[in-house]
Amino acid sequence: MRMSPIINGFTEDLIINFSKFIGLSVISQYSTQHIADAADTGAISRLGADYIITGTFRALGDNFRIGVQLIRTRDDKVVFASNHDETLEAILNTQDAITQQMVSVLQRQIDHDLLSYSYKKPSVDLAAYENWLLGKHLLKKGTVESDAAAREHFEAALRIDPGFARAYSGISLSYFNEWSCQLWDRWEVSQKGAHEFALRAIELDENDYVSLAVLARTYLYLGDYDKSELFLRKSLRMNPNDADNLIQIAFYLVYLGYAKEGEQLYLRAKTLNPLHPEVYLPYGSFIYFELGDFRKSIVLGEKVKDASVWTDFSAFMAAAYYHLSEWDKMQQYWQKYLTLFAKNINAGKNATDKEALDWQITVNPYKAKSNLEPFWSYMDKNALAPLKSQSSQKIASGSFIRNGELWNLEYANQSVIVKDAKGLHDIAKLLQYPEKQIHCSELMGIILDSPGNKTLDTKAIGDYKKRIRNLQSQMEEAEDVGDGIVYNELREEYESLLAYLSKAMGMGGRARKTGSSLEKARSAVTWRIRTTIKKIEKANPQLGKHLSNSIKTGTFCSYVPESTHNWTI
Repeated sequence: MRMSPIINGFTEDLIINFSKFIGLSVISQYSTQHIADAADTGAISRLGADYIITGTFRALGDNFRIGVQLIRTRDDKVVFASNHDETLEAILNTQDAITQQMVSVLQRQIDHDLLSYSYKKPSVDLAAYENWLLGKHLLKKGTVESDAAAREHFEAALRIDPGFARAYSGISLSYFNEWSCQLWDRWEVSQKGAHEFALRAIELDENDYVSLAVLARTYLYLGDYDKSELFLRKSLRMNPNDADNLIQIAFYLVYLGYAKEGEQLYLRAKTLNPLHPEVYLPYGSFIYFELGDFRKSIVLGEKVKDASVWTDFSAFMAAAYYHLSEWDKMQQYWQKYLTLFAKNINAGKNATDKEALDWQITVNPYKAKSNLEPFWSYMDKNALAPLKSQSSQKIASGSFIRNGELWNLEYANQSVIVKDAKGLHDIAKLLQYPEKQIHCSELMGIILDSPGNKTLDTKAIGDYKKRIRNLQSQMEEAEDVGDGIVYNELREEYESLLAYLSKAMGMGGRARKTGSSLEKARSAVTWRIRTTIKKIEKANPQLGKHLSNSIKTGTFCSYVPESTHNWTI
């Protein structure tokens, strides 16, 4: 089988994509096709190339292994290498993926080398593009001083080339940093500068994808969500392969309510830039936070070594731990946020919880509903004060008390009353015996006669029938008042109970034996405990989250809290 057409296709696609870079010269395929090996240093040196890309195609069973390497010629250093195992049918798609990845890696390496070279040169000799790179590099430091220094480089670029749109984008970003993260007392000045310089950039080049993304940010923070989305998507169309720009677009699409799309762009950015820096981590953490995957958000967030550039990142981490009811961790990250808030926003002065909370609510430009909102509500009720006391004593308390057909539940200074349900009895028993493994049959109220046989006791049957009658009555009431949401929730429980009883009971209402007694008990107990916890969470979110994270269900059920709790049952 001849693979040369595919190899030639790779080469042509790489040349076309590389040729789009500013100031980058790509040697023709006709000048390189005679070089058969990267070890032919003589032929390579005659090309005068700074980098070469070499690759291999090898049969691997029914598939092919494609290997690629990016090599810097001055020291023969392998800057990047990767392998792809694909079928023949998938090779064309792989060709596109490899091309995009190599283009992205090479662009970053060229920019890095150019920066290293530029810092060694007197600033007066720098070209416009080099000045822009230097300014962009300084902006990433996220300090007031680095923003000012970056602005000087962008202004120098404009003196060299007054029509250089990205220099105006850079100035806009320097104001944007002050506006969104640093100089709170210069809000209006910085906001105006960020927006006006972004507009000037677009006037010079309406298709420059960097400038488009910058302008989209300013419209987002101004509350013009439609224009923000318009320019974000145009920036994405102009260049879907710049990993750093994709990260920014992904981030701001989340604010607009497109968290799933943001995740896809984030993953694509990681693929395009496999050597992605740590700066990608907080963006990923933010995206998964808004997707509701709080554990994954925390895993990424804990890898961030320096969160100081993003002032309220620690507050996002506190919110993620809040959703998992990990109160000590929540408090630790909130304190980190207060420290950064005092340094970056409050001129070094300590701030109250409310001041820091109000700033975070103001500065985050959500169009869509955010997973921060329950956390904000919790903090706004001054719940942190009793939480600190709990943390210092390492003991929390609550009550789970039955009064006839009602239960009084108290936790985190919030008391609620809920209707009786079998799941409440299960939970109460687990709370009485922390960390004890209780068999599901003990909670279920059944007797396991022998392996594979089950008998429902009379009391359990009576309880289920009573609950079914109550559900029928409540469903009729919900239907009468037109409450479709409540009706559907009740109907779901009603049908589940009927399905369970139909399997567990024989003719004439007699309990019957089955071939999966243990599994039936395990499934039923798990269902009623989890259903009850969901209902509790609607009435008392803190208690619901605590129970959800602390109660384990299965053949053996248990209550295992992260810290000591005293319960009144």
